[in-house]
Amino acid sequence: MLFKNPNLLYGLLFLTIPIIVHLFQLRKFKKVPFTNVAFLKPLITQTRKSRTLKKWLTLITRLLAIAAIVFAFAQPFLPTDDDVKLDENLVIYLDNSNSLQAKGVDGRLYQTAVNDLIEKLPSQLKFSLFTNSQSFQNVTKQEVANELVGASYSSTQLNPDQVVLKAKSFATQNNNSLSFLWISDFQKHGSTPFTTPDESWNTRYVQLSPVEYKNISIDSAFVSIADNNNYNIQLSLSSNFEEEQQVTVSFFNEDLLLAKTSALVSNKTGEASFAITDLNSFKGSLQIEDDGLQFDNRLYISNNAREKIKVLHINNTETDFLKRIYTADEFDYTIATPTNVNYNSIKDQQVVVINELSAVTSALATELNKFTSAGNTLIVIPTINGTGYESLNGLNRLNTTTNEKRITGINFDHPILQNVFSKRVTNFQYPKVNSTTSNNNGGNPVLSYDDGNAFLSELNNTFVFTAPLNEENSNFQNSPLVVPVFYKIGLRNTSAGTLYYPISERNDISFQVNLEQDQILELQMEEERIIPEQRAYNSFATITTGNEINRAGNYRVILENQPIASVSFNSYRAENLDSYYSNEEIGATVLSEVGEFVQELESENNKIELWKIFIMAALLFLICELLILKFLK
Repeated sequence: MLFKNPNLLYGLLFLTIPIIVHLFQLRKFKKVPFTNVAFLKPLITQTRKSRTLKKWLTLITRLLAIAAIVFAFAQPFLPTDDDVKLDENLVIYLDNSNSLQAKGVDGRLYQTAVNDLIEKLPSQLKFSLFTNSQSFQNVTKQEVANELVGASYSSTQLNPDQVVLKAKSFATQNNNSLSFLWISDFQKHGSTPFTTPDESWNTRYVQLSPVEYKNISIDSAFVSIADNNNYNIQLSLSSNFEEEQQVTVSFFNEDLLLAKTSALVSNKTGEASFAITDLNSFKGSLQIEDDGLQFDNRLYISNNAREKIKVLHINNTETDFLKRIYTADEFDYTIATPTNVNYNSIKDQQVVVINELSAVTSALATELNKFTSAGNTLIVIPTINGTGYESLNGLNRLNTTTNEKRITGINFDHPILQNVFSKRVTNFQYPKVNSTTSNNNGGNPVLSYDDGNAFLSELNNTFVFTAPLNEENSNFQNSPLVVPVFYKIGLRNTSAGTLYYPISERNDISFQVNLEQDQILELQMEEERIIPEQRAYNSFATITTGNEINRAGNYRVILENQPIASVSFNSYRAENLDSYYSNEEIGATVLSEVGEFVQELESENNKIELWKIFIMAALLFLICELLILKFLK
């Protein structure tokens, strides 16, 4: 027999009280002789014997009653051989992702789950618990209550695979079995199927279901070029309901309100824009007021002042369409012909474009290979029957094919096209080419033909077109794609033009700074400092972020304790979608609250509970005492 609360067995010390009282009442009396009472002696002896028996029986029933009450509060039970030992193997996953900001019957879903855990788990029960951002091992509810109540929502959401792997890490070395409690709203992760834990685990699922609510979200923002070289910050909104709604959007720089505008959200979508005269340094946010989810009411954005980007265009054609894209306000644009180009100036550039050169000389190829190896950007626009291109890193010999093709594929996930389009366009005026110079270099495609081959691909800092772009061969110069493609390639080694980056995804962010030996860049928000993966080049440095960023906000880029730039990160907006795994996909019965799990777990792990028997025994002994006192003469 085992006890849930063995410390209460110290209550057996109370058994000494009735024993002391009994001994006090059984003290010996002094005999006093008295005349004329000899005939009463047999009656007196008989009465004393009955009284002694009555007191012993009363003492025994009282002792048994007190012992039964103490045992009942200690909660005894008889375990079975295959039970899971709770204090070593209970693991709890508590989802604290942004979708748990939704309101349930008793308030915000996450806070409701925390309150249930603190209220309903046994006080002495030891368990391990992890969320999307924290882990606690071998603790009681009193030890983690403050951390859970004060915890913020996490912008990082573990997928089912990650949850199972994390739970498995808490298993003891000698026992891989777990009692696993999975508390979540079970929001779907795209098309990822649900991962079921090991069958040997005693797994229970508690699904936190929100009540119906209305939510409006700021989904994305990007910079667009307006007339007269002015700029617009375009933003898109969405809602989870059909009815029209006017929404006020505020634009803040730090805590200073710069502007407000109104957006009409209709048919679940809406748009708004803010006109700005230039893209000088700012660090702020776009905000709306909404009673639904809170994390998607604010979009952090920032932009950094920068030096002009140096672009060298080595051109062998009469037209110069790039001059209209690489304008003087942002770029230091120069043009040269193959005969008058200064090879020594190539290393000082950040972007070089070779446009329809009939021949790439070995000297030029050598300088360009050094240029790209230093992390700079090369754009190659070939010509029909050109020679020497195979001398460039990653390129093959050109093979010309005369065959009209349409450019129909857009790789929206490529870094230079991220945040360029407000939505994924699937039907537009497709540009075309009449002849191609196939160059299958195995690079990452950016734009593709209708046959699946690449029109523009990227490999080793080199962007390669597979067709000349002159107006006789292609109408790509007049396509709406030409400006964003060349503009974003030009900004590739800077953070300019990108207002923010998504949290928990790989982001390569460049800054125009020369790092000396042993110098590093840090990201700082409030008191938190992060040293990301980074790499230094001749004229810029690149940092790579991933799972180490788990809070949305505006971060300062620090070099030797001095801020040099700002970068913004925002939460994954798909967490506001009301798409959840069903019971069939989970493959088990799903509970609706933590209290149900506690009841089931106790009944499964304590097959024979004895506290009720001891309560009834205590009542029985008390009744016996009353009967003894009343009827035993």
